[in-house]
Amino acid sequence: MLVTMLTSGLLNTLAAPAFAAGREVEVPDLQFQSAQPTKAMSLRESVDLALRNYPSIRQKFFKLRAAKANVSLAKMQYLPNLNVDTQVSAVTGNRIASVVMNNVSGFDTVPVDSGPPVSSTSLKPICNNLQGLNLNWLLVDFGLRKANDKFADADARTARADERLTELDVAFATAEAFFHAAAAKQIILARIAELEHMEAAKLRVKTLVAEGLRPGADAADLDFEVAKARIDVIKAEKDFRLSLVDLAEKMGLTTHDIDIVSDPVVRGPTTIALGTPVDLTSHPLARFKLAEMDRWRAKRVVLDKAYRPHLWLNSSLWGRGSGDPVNPIKSVAGGFLPQVFNYMVGVSFSFPILEYFPLKAQKSMARSNELAARADFDVAMLLLEKKDASSRIMLEQARKVADETPKLVDAARVREINVVKRYSVGLTNVVALALAEENLAKANVENAVAQIEVWRAILALGYAQGDLQNFFKLVDIAEGETRSQ
Repeated sequence: MLVTMLTSGLLNTLAAPAFAAGREVEVPDLQFQSAQPTKAMSLRESVDLALRNYPSIRQKFFKLRAAKANVSLAKMQYLPNLNVDTQVSAVTGNRIASVVMNNVSGFDTVPVDSGPPVSSTSLKPICNNLQGLNLNWLLVDFGLRKANDKFADADARTARADERLTELDVAFATAEAFFHAAAAKQIILARIAELEHMEAAKLRVKTLVAEGLRPGADAADLDFEVAKARIDVIKAEKDFRLSLVDLAEKMGLTTHDIDIVSDPVVRGPTTIALGTPVDLTSHPLARFKLAEMDRWRAKRVVLDKAYRPHLWLNSSLWGRGSGDPVNPIKSVAGGFLPQVFNYMVGVSFSFPILEYFPLKAQKSMARSNELAARADFDVAMLLLEKKDASSRIMLEQARKVADETPKLVDAARVREINVVKRYSVGLTNVVALALAEENLAKANVENAVAQIEVWRAILALGYAQGDLQNFFKLVDIAEGETRSQ
């Protein structure tokens, strides 16, 4: 009996769910549900959230802030250097005539002392003090500091252009992901409608078979078509959910618990004129490449100005005191306060003669980088010209297709009605009926996708021109019309 009870308890323990540690308790499904309800987001809301939330935009923003701080730092070069030193020490007064050469490796570790030599040594400390004020000001640098200012400004302009380009890229990528999700959602709706039509036809066929008006094979054939339609719905749901995950990533969200409002973009946008070609040098990508080129040019100017003489103003004021009794001047406070004062005013002239060759190599490198940046700019302009021309063609052709797809839907709907009627009177077979339902679903999908393709072409044209304002004006109009309805 005891063995049976132990065996039963062991089996129950093994059958119970095992978790990481602690008490093994069944976890309800409610715990894994989202803490926030699903929010249906419009296209404009998705892009606005991405611009506020995407990490790369924050990265570029703080890089721009650092570049602006570097501009302020460059302006501080015009200020003089002012150092204040105070030193109080207890030292022994054992001095002897000697010299410490400058090239001795331990020179910095040997303090500089002064005073007459002594005839005997003593380890009794003497209080010493030293206070000094030192001012050094670069009076003439022949444009080096100004060149550094301009280089810092060029670096800040590059960072600003990089931030604007990143914002444009994020907005474009988010809108593209939204359109992909909207198309996937329309495919789901079309597949669900197809399934509903198939199921309705299935009931109709079964009624006719039961009455002996149609063969039993028709019911089996339509069961196959209904099962295939259900599989198509499941696949469409998978694609839609994956597209929502991609959209959430483009918005900088760690969760994909979102939904979209796709109604405004499944209708054709307000017709706009393509207009004349714009100046693509104002595109953020072109501005970024130009800023990089200007940055290297400014760097080359800095290197040019580096090989110039410098004229410094040097001045010092210092006081010294010592408690050594051999000093002829009486100590103040036992050597704790200065007893003698001196000052110095002068100028110094420096010229980095042997810096010519390394500076020449650095200038050659900067010049090569400038030419490389110029080539990058030329490549960027070719790419923008290509995108602008391609986007115009895409928009023109997408509009033509979008004008025809509603006719395709109407024709497919009329055809589906006629096939149902003909099947009811025995003039066609079940295969034609299933094909008519499938063609209607395909026509609805093609119509919705065609309207979305027009939106995508307008988006691509705005991105190629570096300005999405016209695109978002159309979006605001479409979303406003949807809300009013």
